[in-house]
Amino acid sequence: MKKKISTMIVGLAAASLCNAAAAAEVSASANDSGDWVTMKYDATESERDAKSAFRADQPCPVQVASTVDARQNKETIGMSVGGALLAGDITPWMTEGLTHLKDFGYTVSPTSADAPSAASGVTIRTSVTRAYTWQVGLKLFSMVAVKAEFADRNGVLQQKYYRAHGDKTNMWGAKAEYVTTLNYGLNNLLPFIARDLQSLCKGEKVEVYTYAGPDGLKK
Repeated sequence: MKKKISTMIVGLAAASLCNAAAAAEVSASANDSGDWVTMKYDATESERDAKSAFRADQPCPVQVASTVDARQNKETIGMSVGGALLAGDITPWMTEGLTHLKDFGYTVSPTSADAPSAASGVTIRTSVTRAYTWQVGLKLFSMVAVKAEFADRNGVLQQKYYRAHGDKTNMWGAKAEYVTTLNYGLNNLLPFIARDLQSLCKGEKVEVYTYAGPDGLKK
């Protein structure tokens, strides 16, 4: 009985967070005014002790194409007390984050979105379908959803979907903290892409969907 009640509580809590996230995204897209935030990527921003120690054993060269912003709402990243958080184009933020796959042992070079695949190694082409934040009490949450295409000189190896989230306490009530929370989400995602590249570098398939949370990769 206790186990059943605990399961129901966890389910209700998860549903509450999803509903809050959906409400934040809809409200932000419906708001015509708000405050501008600067989408500055920071590789050091993550939940305490969540920084991954993963390093690739046999890394191949990785070419990162400029990200495509495929969000339905391309203007905001959520809502604050003062209104919508206006961010505009998040392509540079996401692209810069992906170049930090170098932190996991890969040699990374940026390229344009329409560039051909590299002669050696793997080329990553991504589109961001969601990047938004929401608040529950004193906690900020973020969601980053990405569609990735991995290709080598012979063509497309695989397409894959990633969904990542981050969360932090809203310490100062500053707008920049919402961007920090998105950095948490993106930085939680990178170790999972780095892990997949180990297989993709060998031409091997990986699972078609991955969720990346603050708990990180299993050790």
